[in-house]
Amino acid sequence: MATYKGIQGYSVQTLASDPSPAASAEGQLWFNSTSSTYKTAVGGTGAWASGGAMTNPRAQDATSGTQTAAIISGGTQGAVTLQNAETYNGTAWTEVGDINTGRYLSQGAGTQTAALNISGNTGVVYAGVEEYNGTAWTEIADMIVGRSQGASCGTTTAAIMFGGENPTPTNWTNNWNKTESYNGTSWTEVGNLTSGRVQLAGSGISTSALAAAGYNVPYTGVVEQWNGTSWTETTNVNTALEGRAGFGTSSTSGTVTGGRSPYSGNTESWNGTSWTEVADLATARYNPQGAGTATVGILAGGTPPPGSAGSTVVEEWNGAPIGIVTVTVT
Repeated sequence: MATYKGIQGYSVQTLASDPSPAASAEGQLWFNSTSSTYKTAVGGTGAWASGGAMTNPRAQDATSGTQTAAIISGGTQGAVTLQNAETYNGTAWTEVGDINTGRYLSQGAGTQTAALNISGNTGVVYAGVEEYNGTAWTEIADMIVGRSQGASCGTTTAAIMFGGENPTPTNWTNNWNKTESYNGTSWTEVGNLTSGRVQLAGSGISTSALAAAGYNVPYTGVVEQWNGTSWTETTNVNTALEGRAGFGTSSTSGTVTGGRSPYSGNTESWNGTSWTEVADLATARYNPQGAGTATVGILAGGTPPPGSAGSTVVEEWNGAPIGIVTVTVT
């Protein structure tokens, strides 16, 4: 007869009390010796709710911060490249100082009052980076290899940028796998992605990050984890799309959402081992930007189905917390 250890590779632990619910406990089984019951940790599906609409419709912008304190800058309104920036207080958006160089397909990192707008496209691929101090944007050190349609995460003193494109005349996929780290002063090339791509979702911090999905002829569901030194492939997302958004604070928990083709509201949650499809966005869209933690996030702007010059739509993600339930046999 098969045993639990034979199937799972480990025995059921006996604990005097239940552990604190956390993403790392999801799916685990244990015996509670105090109540003489078997317990397991399960996750819910979470839900999206409408947030305050942005002042300016936009897509392909840079976003950073949290659900109640976010900043968004640059992007496009169709053929128009934007310089303006807005901040969000959890209810409404307020216009703040413009970035110095309008751009789109750039990436954000940091907080609402200490943010980066990294690289992107001004009509050509642009290596410039700007830092926001809560009042104004200042041009700082350029990337070594500028690129658009990449992903980033981190802070103004510890950030990484990965993926994206800076095509050569003979190779439009050139630089798809590049990763650079920023220490608050300069950029340094570090370990390449295993699977180079554009329009990928990124989340985490500079030493613990996720790179998920994107485009690599064709769409890819590949996911990689960054440990501060190198990338390692892990479990693919369930739905391979390009132009997805990601948010989260480590390589072991995160959320990805949106993308195309077709235009999608698909949302998936990562617990460090597997991806679970959860509640869809109310408004399917492509190339939005996300910020926040895996369970408390925000998604702003993006391009709904063709014919749109960007969007003012904002949705707030509240992931259902991990819960502990008693295992019963019927």
